[in-house]
Amino acid sequence: MIAYGLLLALALFMRFGPDIPFRRMLNGHLVERPVALLLAHKRYQYLTVIVAAAMLLLGGEMVLLFGPELMLAYAADVALYIDLVVVAAASTSWTRTRGMLARWTPRFGRNPADRRKGSAATPRAKRTQRAPAALSTANNDDSDRPYAAFIAAPRSYAAAA
Repeated sequence: MIAYGLLLALALFMRFGPDIPFRRMLNGHLVERPVALLLAHKRYQYLTVIVAAAMLLLGGEMVLLFGPELMLAYAADVALYIDLVVVAAASTSWTRTRGMLARWTPRFGRNPADRRKGSAATPRAKRTQRAPAALSTANNDDSDRPYAAFIAAPRSYAAAA
């Protein structure tokens, strides 16, 4: 229990402590060097170590039959196969996840905090139908023309259309 408390105190000191040489030394030895060592190798190399350890521990007869060198080569092949399968599955699931998010994002928005109580979309208001403006009689000089009554007469075929 004391070890957990000490590790928690060190982690908190490394995160929130003052910038002094002791903190920089802790950060270098406990964070930067292990991360550099982990990044120096490829993913399939770590899988090879895990698969080889499992095969050597669980397959005692196979080690006697093939020898450790052939078992390690076989473990490397199995690790590469597992790596390819995991990458293909992750790629497929990421593609499906992006498609699902693209469908759900317009419906629910990107950030739930953006959806406030009164900001829901409202139905579009119907436009009012304006009545056509009455024709002005300022230029009404049809009375002096003899065919004015013929032009103003209602047409029966216009009503049917």
